[in-house]
Amino acid sequence: MIEAGETFAPAATDPDNERALWSACQDEKSASARETLFTRYLPTARRIAWRFMFDDPKTPLEYAELVQLASVGLLEAIDHFNPELAVPFRYYCTRRITGAIIDGIGRLSEVNQQISTRRKIERDRLRSIRQQQPAPEGLDAKLALIGDVAVELAIGLMLEDTSMFVSNDRDPAKDAYETLAWKQAVQQLMSGLESLPERERSVIRHHYLEGIRFEQIAQLLSLSKGRISQLHKSGIALLRRRLSDSNRFWLSG
Repeated sequence: MIEAGETFAPAATDPDNERALWSACQDEKSASARETLFTRYLPTARRIAWRFMFDDPKTPLEYAELVQLASVGLLEAIDHFNPELAVPFRYYCTRRITGAIIDGIGRLSEVNQQISTRRKIERDRLRSIRQQQPAPEGLDAKLALIGDVAVELAIGLMLEDTSMFVSNDRDPAKDAYETLAWKQAVQQLMSGLESLPERERSVIRHHYLEGIRFEQIAQLLSLSKGRISQLHKSGIALLRRRLSDSNRFWLSG
């Protein structure tokens, strides 16, 4: 298990830039600076979560659940850190993240009948995609709705696969032709993602590429979970339309 003093340092950063971020985050209450700090140190939180899983295979939580606990600890560390103290944030956040995971394991172990994190994520996505849709009348309308929902859920699954491919250099294809087709699909998908409006892009990236749940994204962006759900729905719908307009995707319900 991880000792409280053990650290996983993030990539080297410019000290002046780091100080400016902390100043903007705490003195000016800048949501953008807070989000930048969170993204910068998220790899540290994920590595700590992985070490818990690696060091104790009997941990009653899945890796995704450990990452959620780690992200909560990271947010708490950002909100309580004092840059004036002679303690680097990487040391401070490691203690907070480790403590959050330990506390979370203790709490969740006592409630082993809870719905798994994965099922919660899928439920949130489905509710987001189906919100504000009128009840279909007739078989054709119902089938069309099912098709629309399935396509947009499939885009989410592809985003997750894209994240694994990009981060792990994983090749899911069996031959050179499929490899090329997959890489082209990844490029088109990421291009479509980067073309989304800032808020929608931020929600989609945090949720699918970084594995953060709606609740944590809402806390990170200082928005309600309902608003995050709306931005998720809007972002997926925009992404679907832009991919449908490309030459490499044919998406229909």
